[in-house]
Amino acid sequence: MQLRSLPHRLLLATGATLLVVAPLSAGLAAATPNPTGTTWTGGKPLPPAPGLGLHRNEDGEPGMGATPTGQFWIASDIAPYAADDPRVDPVAGVLSGADIWTSTDGGKTYKWVADPFAEAQNSFGLAGEDTDLAVAPQKNSKGFYNVYATSLWIGDSGLAWSSDGGKTWQLNRLGGTPTQDRPWLAADGPCTIYLGFHQLPTFTPVFDSYDVCSNGNVPTSSGAALDPVNETQLTASDFPGLSGSFNKFVVDTSPTSKFRHNLYQPMSVCKTQTETDLITNANSSNCPQGTQYVVAVSTDRGQTFSYHKVALDKSGATLVWAATVATDASGKLYFTWSDSKNSYLNTSTNGGKTWSASTKINLAGTAAVYPTVAGGGAGRVDVAWYGTPRAGDSNDAKKMGPPTKKGSTPWAVYVARSTNGGRTFTIRKVTGTIHLGVLCTHGSGCNGDGSRNLLDDFGIAISPKTGLDSISYTADMPSGVPGKAFTGFTTEQGKAIRAVAHRALASQSTGGSGGGASLAATGAPTGLAVAGLGLLLTGLWLRRRRLATY
Repeated sequence: MQLRSLPHRLLLATGATLLVVAPLSAGLAAATPNPTGTTWTGGKPLPPAPGLGLHRNEDGEPGMGATPTGQFWIASDIAPYAADDPRVDPVAGVLSGADIWTSTDGGKTYKWVADPFAEAQNSFGLAGEDTDLAVAPQKNSKGFYNVYATSLWIGDSGLAWSSDGGKTWQLNRLGGTPTQDRPWLAADGPCTIYLGFHQLPTFTPVFDSYDVCSNGNVPTSSGAALDPVNETQLTASDFPGLSGSFNKFVVDTSPTSKFRHNLYQPMSVCKTQTETDLITNANSSNCPQGTQYVVAVSTDRGQTFSYHKVALDKSGATLVWAATVATDASGKLYFTWSDSKNSYLNTSTNGGKTWSASTKINLAGTAAVYPTVAGGGAGRVDVAWYGTPRAGDSNDAKKMGPPTKKGSTPWAVYVARSTNGGRTFTIRKVTGTIHLGVLCTHGSGCNGDGSRNLLDDFGIAISPKTGLDSISYTADMPSGVPGKAFTGFTTEQGKAIRAVAHRALASQSTGGSGGGASLAATGAPTGLAVAGLGLLLTGLWLRRRRLATY
């Protein structure tokens, strides 16, 4: 059912700059003009897997990447709440598989490629939650760029990868530390894939590296696991819950960067001083003592890490998977995060050791959550977020209105672009309305009222060939029903990006400066974590699980 159109056009004026954005309709917008001369496809669902009788996919939380030749790839969970997808087993539910799509026309269209985690056609798989994707930056011996997807495999992670452009897929259970949670991927060279995850029950972040060319020929049917070349625990967060929350990491693969092969892991760490703080942090989706954003840096390909402060959010808010990081071709780092009201950017030019002050990147009078960042050529950075033309906490029903209800504030995907290293930006609205009302950022602590239909993360990639963006996101409009949510995409079309007009942004401190000192250890000691673990484990497990939300 289509909802009645909201006001036709939103005008945002800042100084002498006038930004004209797409119509705020309840459906998905048509292509819209951009001052740079490019247009966006406006947003539409990715095609469903064939043979299932679905009108559109019912996936969520997409991850994406692009080959050096500009071929985009997307992987997304087959959502455990999907109402119509026959691959969602009514008993297993959460372990439903994952879909993969690709675009060979610059993101204008996508085609479904595979559900590599399925055990049999049209059936659920033994993986399917917390899916992510990465693409190798160099060709393998066959002349293709390896494509990797990961998804939780009961207690561990599974890796599906293709060495022939998606024609066939190898599926491996991954060895290493068991009881894994929320895996992320990043690729380097033709054959190296890094996996980062939380180890349960302590939620300690762990890094594994695998070489699929030398030891990847381990078929799932053999029952053997693909063992890591190296495994490292990130010891700055040895305690459970929100105290060690982390997001998708990045590896610098640029041949022109002096930091090439460095790994950067964004983290949000509650300032924990007492056992009471630990319990409060883990159960309330906030950090009363403040949220310290941190980057863990490895200069030896994941064997060891150092820890550096990025920004302190004194509001104490913390999102599930709050921060993301990217590098440009020169090796400059870009770190984004949100306080559930606005989104911020910090930059580093020395490999993450020190950081700039925090700069708010969304306009005054708006809200912006779940920023995700991508780097391109030297000085090029694009940040996408879920945004609305109403200021306030995205979790506040008084400000935002009831979730999924007509008249509540409309959310869309926005993009801020800079070609001068984050000093100035242009901002675009690149989809129509994807959600209405409260947008909950508290993970499985959210109510089952539709406020968390968009889940927790999404993807943006810049084509190395054209400099144009493609974005994959989760949406629940026009239905507003959890089981009808889907993974959509919107892509920039036009001539290759050469230069962009800018709107200056003032640096707005959030009460803490950029980092500077190395963070040797943050939060409570390990002994405190052990003392509180028995009180927290059951609640943390239920809070984190996707299925508990619906």
